[in-house]
Amino acid sequence: MENFAKLCRMTPEQIKQFQAQQMQDFFAGEVAVRHPFYRDSWRETGIPRSAADLQKQPFTVKSDLLSQPDNLESFRRYVLEAPEQSASAKSGGFFSRFRGKPTEEIVPKKYATNQLMFSSGRTGKITPYVYSVADIENLGETGLRMMEILGITRDDTIVNAMSYAPNLSFWQVYYGGLKLGSTVLQSGGGRILGTEKILTAMENMEASTLFTTPGYAEFLLQTAVHFKLKFPNLNKLIVGYGPVPLAQVKRLEVLLRLVGSPDGEVKRVYFLNEAKSAWAECSPGSGYHFYPDHAFLELDSVAGIEGRGEIILTNLNVLGSCAVRFRTGDLAERITYEPCPVCKRSIPRVLGEIERLDDYKYLGKEKGRTVNLSSLYSILAAEPGVLLWQAVLLGEPAQLQIDIAFLYRNQAAELSVSLQSKLADVLGVTLTVKSCSYKELVDRLGFEKYPVEQRIMTRSVRES
Repeated sequence: MENFAKLCRMTPEQIKQFQAQQMQDFFAGEVAVRHPFYRDSWRETGIPRSAADLQKQPFTVKSDLLSQPDNLESFRRYVLEAPEQSASAKSGGFFSRFRGKPTEEIVPKKYATNQLMFSSGRTGKITPYVYSVADIENLGETGLRMMEILGITRDDTIVNAMSYAPNLSFWQVYYGGLKLGSTVLQSGGGRILGTEKILTAMENMEASTLFTTPGYAEFLLQTAVHFKLKFPNLNKLIVGYGPVPLAQVKRLEVLLRLVGSPDGEVKRVYFLNEAKSAWAECSPGSGYHFYPDHAFLELDSVAGIEGRGEIILTNLNVLGSCAVRFRTGDLAERITYEPCPVCKRSIPRVLGEIERLDDYKYLGKEKGRTVNLSSLYSILAAEPGVLLWQAVLLGEPAQLQIDIAFLYRNQAAELSVSLQSKLADVLGVTLTVKSCSYKELVDRLGFEKYPVEQRIMTRSVRES
């Protein structure tokens, strides 16, 4: 990868010229030669040699990356082949490439398959993505860049409470901390170490930095407040892997104050598994800084959604799995190449709240409409009387029910009525607000059972 400090000093025009050359070199030198799918496709259409050429290419969608029922290794169509692969290596099947020394003798080391990672499966089937040795090395470098943007140094003591899983969120923090040389507890999150032990570790280690999902961060700090725990050294809370609207950032900042961290900052990271890197904000709202030597991004308009576009990813400088013009299913407002007004870095940024396209649901029976359920994160984070919530879609066509654990149970009935009216006005649909116990919602959200909390669920009327 390029020298990061050099990238951060380039002008927008220099960045675009550099990225155009990076695209040409990568497409011609790797993708057109070794990628089973695009190699065949580009024989007819030609290799894209510019951003304008790229925009003429068809989109790649998530289903293209999945294994097919009749061929479990079909996802390898999107995995770059290693040069000089012998017939014996191919005959051993895909997992024979994980066997260490024999593989290193057959293919150049950087191409050797090193690790499989997967999407979370929150909105569909779990998607496999193959990492090569070179990709893992880049994961350390992009992790180091992420730490720099977040203002984390080698002197910080870090608790990685991202859920332990073959997923980018845990491993980006793992390799970033390793490359940085910080003291890091790789806790594995609530599913592995458990909330009590994580809180104890944070206290005993005098942790300065916590990485976790936004929902688990809230639950963790609420638990600390309940048990009167204090973390005066916790000055950085880094959240991602789920929607984190600015209203929730403010809510988490309040919780930091309650656990004894008067100057604690909350910052956001956008984890995109198919990008093989995570993109951080230097300050909430500044935009997610992405790396022009590693990814090319576009926004594509979506019918019925104004002011936002779907993020389209093209991998650069990756081996293993590789996608061109991949529809991520994530929405943002725009992409800018202008220098960041906060940190002054000139690398490009994704601006606006990251939302899931799949969170736009058609609701209602007689007068149905499409509703952005992602907006619930922002609306309910701004309600001080709401401790936890879960949106439940019932029946077909779906009716919306929002289950809420209120801060004061004796006000639950009154708050349920007022919130129901408020949310119905904002969303424009009929809905129900139901009061639930905190314990019940903790269990249903699955902070200690799932990689990410189950915030928006679909159930039959019979199950409700």
